[in-house]
Amino acid sequence: MNIQINFLWKINLNDESVSIEPLLFELLVAIESLGSLQQAALQCKTSYRHAWGLMEKWQNLLGSPLLSKQRGRGAQLTPLGEKLVQAHQQLHARYAPQLANHATDLTHELTQLRQHDNNQLKFFTSHGLAVSALRDNLNRLQELPVELHFHGSLQSLRALHANECDIAGFHLPEGEVGQQLAIAYQSYLNPHQHRLIYLVRRLQGLMVAKGNPLSIHSLSDLVSSGCRFINRQNQSATRVLLDKLLEHHQIDSNQITGFDQVEYTHMAVAAMVASNAFDCGFGLAAAARKFGLDFIPLQWEHYCLAVNSEKYFEPNMQTLLECLKSPAYLEELAGLEGYEMDRCGEAVDFESIFFKK
Repeated sequence: MNIQINFLWKINLNDESVSIEPLLFELLVAIESLGSLQQAALQCKTSYRHAWGLMEKWQNLLGSPLLSKQRGRGAQLTPLGEKLVQAHQQLHARYAPQLANHATDLTHELTQLRQHDNNQLKFFTSHGLAVSALRDNLNRLQELPVELHFHGSLQSLRALHANECDIAGFHLPEGEVGQQLAIAYQSYLNPHQHRLIYLVRRLQGLMVAKGNPLSIHSLSDLVSSGCRFINRQNQSATRVLLDKLLEHHQIDSNQITGFDQVEYTHMAVAAMVASNAFDCGFGLAAAARKFGLDFIPLQWEHYCLAVNSEKYFEPNMQTLLECLKSPAYLEELAGLEGYEMDRCGEAVDFESIFFKK
């Protein structure tokens, strides 16, 4: 059993509640990217006639066009169409992880009520594109029961240490900054009790609007440019990384406008910058790419899975490891900017992650 919880938009028009078809948002996003309604329809696997009919329906209901078509220039979104896309992306980026957690809890509870086999893997990890892709691939393996919860790196490791989960996902920066953070991580891990599985190497940095209008190229520019910054929440591993980088470069966070404004996922940060609510955010290269933003690379990091040694050779765990190395999963990650999958699914020693400079 796998439960998914998604958004549904409803608009009250003339005392009547009308639901917006999810396909409308898919088409608008595709038009913004491809500049053509015909190409957008192909990408969304629907007919041009149906796509145009859906556009006309909502343009009439909303009383304003969603796209403009010009001979020889394809199609472009109007300000109303752009606003719908931005709002939809912001909501999804901000709340999708929370909905995923609720769906996981509900799936677990209903499975228990149905008295199915409860010998499932409990997986705590921070939210990310590689993990989302892994969840989707695992969901297709109906025989592998996985209970997935999204939490920060430290919280996930604490849960593993307390035997509240079987797998904990965490990310640790390379180099000097990683050495400083490793102490906190190691307090919850024991080489005799846990094994490490490499997931991906990924790149974090600054996300800015296309064209980088404020000429932001380093952390010091967050102060000198006077940009509006959107941050991650306290105690998230990405926030801890940013704090350490600022400390290393002797930059006072109190001088950064908006430093206390936070979002809870990389995608939510990127969505806020893409909507022009903020000028800059800190997060993944892949998230910046998803929203058409420019990206200033700052820090590579390891993303690993820590597992209980006694669980490592169990059939369910081995199935998960096979999924990590499967062509379907690796192909899905291959399109993500700032992700390296050379070691995906490999068992790695503690020395190579926590002590190698």
